[in-house]
Amino acid sequence: MSTSPPSPTTASTLTQEEINDYLNQPLLDKGRPVSGTEGMSIQQIEDDVLRGGRFRIFRWNFSLVFISFQRSSGIQYIRAGHGPGAHAWPWTLLSMVVGWWGIPWGIFFTIQTLYTNSMGGKDVTTELLSSVVGPQRATAVMAQAHKPHADILLWLLRIFVLLIPLSICVAIASVEGHPRHR
Repeated sequence: MSTSPPSPTTASTLTQEEINDYLNQPLLDKGRPVSGTEGMSIQQIEDDVLRGGRFRIFRWNFSLVFISFQRSSGIQYIRAGHGPGAHAWPWTLLSMVVGWWGIPWGIFFTIQTLYTNSMGGKDVTTELLSSVVGPQRATAVMAQAHKPHADILLWLLRIFVLLIPLSICVAIASVEGHPRHR
């Protein structure tokens, strides 16, 4: 993140106006706003985190027969009142299409990806806030923050993921239940 907090030694010597100026900056990563924080200042992001907003990353993986790769999406901010489901689906579907095919790790990476994404991705809010406003302020914000709720798209993703092994079991049972013709 290119928006860094004042150092602890200078933070105590800053005026309230300087602190407010810092908190009114946008949250930038390599000169651009973090995805989902467009038009928001650091203070507005803090306030939204208190209402349930979260920074998350989603896993994805792909395999090429004997090699498999597991990667993370960029950090995405999901505002309070919005769920992570819409962000989780694309990464999950990508992994389901191109993730299974690696020997031996493709299947394991894909299962881990399905689990992580169906749980709403990895929450990195505390770590990101710590790097932006300092660990003490981040801890205080997170202690007061409301827990976000899963949206309908995330619940649908969970159902979809649970239907995969169920479908495989039904398919195996139906093949075993049919007598073989000679």
